[in-house]
Amino acid sequence: MSSTPLTDTLRDTLAIFEEGGAPRTTTEVAEQFDLGRRSAYERLERLVNHDQLETKKVGGNGRVWWRPVIEEGAITRDSVDRDLGAVFDRISDSFYALDEELRFRYLNDTAADLFGLDEDAIGSDIRNVNLTETFENALYEALETKEPVTFEDYYPPWDKWFQNAIYPSESGLSVFSRDITERKRREQELTRYETIVETSPIGITIVGSDGEMQFANDRAEEIFGRSRSRINALSFDDPRWDEVDEDGEPLSREELPFPRIVESGEPLFDQVSGVLRPDGERVWISVNGAPVYDDRGEIESVVFSIEDITEQREQQHTLEKSERRYRTLAENFPNGIVTQFDEELRYTLAEGQAFDYLPQSPDDVEGHYLHEVWADDVADTIEPVYQAVLEGEKQSIEGKSEGREWIVHVVPLTDQDGEIHGGMAIALDITERKERERALEESNERLEQFAHAVSHDLREPLRMVTSYLQLIDQRCGDALEDDGEEFLEYAVDGAERMREMIEGLLEYSRVETQGEPFEPVDLGAVLDEVRDDLQLRIDETDAEITADELPTVAGDASQLRQVFQNLLDNAIEYSGDEPPRIDIAAERVGDRWRIIVADHGIGIDPDNHDRVFEVFQRLHTSNEYPGTGIGLALCQRIVERHDGEMWVESEPDEGSTFSFTLSES
Repeated sequence: MSSTPLTDTLRDTLAIFEEGGAPRTTTEVAEQFDLGRRSAYERLERLVNHDQLETKKVGGNGRVWWRPVIEEGAITRDSVDRDLGAVFDRISDSFYALDEELRFRYLNDTAADLFGLDEDAIGSDIRNVNLTETFENALYEALETKEPVTFEDYYPPWDKWFQNAIYPSESGLSVFSRDITERKRREQELTRYETIVETSPIGITIVGSDGEMQFANDRAEEIFGRSRSRINALSFDDPRWDEVDEDGEPLSREELPFPRIVESGEPLFDQVSGVLRPDGERVWISVNGAPVYDDRGEIESVVFSIEDITEQREQQHTLEKSERRYRTLAENFPNGIVTQFDEELRYTLAEGQAFDYLPQSPDDVEGHYLHEVWADDVADTIEPVYQAVLEGEKQSIEGKSEGREWIVHVVPLTDQDGEIHGGMAIALDITERKERERALEESNERLEQFAHAVSHDLREPLRMVTSYLQLIDQRCGDALEDDGEEFLEYAVDGAERMREMIEGLLEYSRVETQGEPFEPVDLGAVLDEVRDDLQLRIDETDAEITADELPTVAGDASQLRQVFQNLLDNAIEYSGDEPPRIDIAAERVGDRWRIIVADHGIGIDPDNHDRVFEVFQRLHTSNEYPGTGIGLALCQRIVERHDGEMWVESEPDEGSTFSFTLSES
């Protein structure tokens, strides 16, 4: 405050302001006195120092000036007004005052920035800033009713939401506006998530860190056959879930999804289990789960997605069993080949023993198109036949290919709705039959010679070849040069392997025809006999074999002994560089037993899991590992004769686990 008298210049400047009159901006004063803005600002600032004017900052750089009414108590009120102004400026929300004509009387900095206004806004109509209809109506309502109005409103130009409060007074309106855009967006996002969760075809549940169910969506209710409240009333390990693994064995507490995730801190993917519904039906589910962490990095809950795979699982098991049997039949289809093709004439299956007579292997056919597989003349003959079959006709043709004679029967394949989706061709090699027919016509003598040739025991001449080769080696070995010794060794080895293959094939073919009737078989006793037979190899390789107590099953003891012998022999053979370690166990699966033989050897690539059960399908050369490639095929054939299944689970360098199922005694 200054007590010095005003200069003429200051009095002239003060004269343009009326007591209690409308505020003026710095620009307006500068224009009236033809001054620069800086000079006008300095004059007005001096009038403020003389307590003749009040000033207020507006917007980012603007300022307004006015002459207050001087009356009793004015100094005190001015001080209070200045204090209030400072308070309003510190408010982070938008605040502004309007007169009864809805003109701005005051704006704090936030409001000025929000509207993009400066000092010129004082005295202007708020409706000039493109208010929404909702906001404008609220202003009218507050003026008319003299009651506060609060509401939320979206302002498109700024793409923002505001929470507004309008307070009427005798001189106009006071308005507070708070930016709630982030909250509204979070609410909208939450609404979207809630909609997704509640309409999801996947069941969703949440389990709190204490193990108690917290949430279940509608789909989870359908899957579990329980209401949401009943689901949330059960803890994850409540015995009423009766959760079992894929083999029907109860899951231990540590195997349940929730403890696994909490213990590891990692997500869980595609764990399959069976859960009991209140009506006694078991539903099979595929569970995915992930932990949710709080701000301290601790797990506060676990979210699960649950898919009902009951129907798919039943269909898959049926299909797998059917496919294994069907492919086994096709693979061993005698004197012929079986193929399937789709509507594009692409082969989807190719198996059969007669592939031995063709330059193409099953792999050369399966997955390839008709004209990619056969010579043009053959493909041109087959194509119209296949096309007719796709139209619903059955076809049969005879012809020659690769020096062989064939008869091919082709039939349509249909789906459950009777729609044709492909065809199946059964090609029988009738070369021998045709030759016999021709031979019969020519001479009964030739027929007898041919019959004698094809029925002759191959093992005896092969044994003779082997014996004479060995005799040559004994008597003339020293006289042979290095190449001669090597050739002789190859010949002996080849003859021996041929003998083993013939013996193996005979054994394989006799599984069904020369097997013994089923009777109770103590697998523990069978295993003891096999270990005795292999004791020399066990000692030589320092093999360690452990076995659980094995059950008594219904079967052919001699054939089951062969299964154990082949599996143990393979486990020792393919143990790698370390001494063999073999674990044998048994577990109950429904009304059957699953027998498990696990090793820690070189393992098998998953792509070859099915191949190891195919006849003569070897994964290694005879130089690497000896054998005929028929042992596992023989094992599978024996198990299938016992109405069981056999499979392998393995990864390279991770060992192999062979499993097969047998009926209880």
